[in-house]
Amino acid sequence: MRTPLRRVALVLASVVVPLLSSGCAALHARSTPAPAANWPATLTQAQSDAAHGDFDGADSLLASFAARYPGSPQTLETAYWRALFKMDPSNRSASLTTAIASLDGYLQDPRPRDHVAEATTLRRAAAQLSELNKLAANAMSQVHDAKVNAANATAAASDAKDAKAAADAATTADAQAEIKRLRDELAKANAELDRIRKRLGQPPPHP
Repeated sequence: MRTPLRRVALVLASVVVPLLSSGCAALHARSTPAPAANWPATLTQAQSDAAHGDFDGADSLLASFAARYPGSPQTLETAYWRALFKMDPSNRSASLTTAIASLDGYLQDPRPRDHVAEATTLRRAAAQLSELNKLAANAMSQVHDAKVNAANATAAASDAKDAKAAADAATTADAQAEIKRLRDELAKANAELDRIRKRLGQPPPHP
């Protein structure tokens, strides 16, 4: 059978222990800086948004976090994750230029970082992709120029052919006109010869 003193001790324990636990939790929450406390949930949500194709939402969430806690270590990590999402091929707002700038800022920061090795690899990959894009764009430009030059050459050849045909037609017309003129003159000459022969073939008049 429990004594009154023991019962009082049990009642006090049932009241004090939860209070102490809640007090420790509150003290821990107060002792944890806001960026560190809010970062895990923010990153998890950003990763979930990106996994579902909402890259703009993920980027906006990370940008808002960085604006809220400037200078914090967690804000530095947003640069890495934003660059990673900007390099995703399925991101309709993907931008290698933006990703490279974010990675450069992240890698050049002297503070401790969580993803130095990953960011270094991504930076190399981004540089290679950027160079390949430039080569592809240059090749496409050369193909376009070649097509334009070929079209111009074809048009010039067609013009030259048309000009030759016109010149040939003009030459033929001139030749035909000249032949007709010569035939007309020949016909006139023959007619004159006939008249002369007829005159010569007539007997001389009697005195």
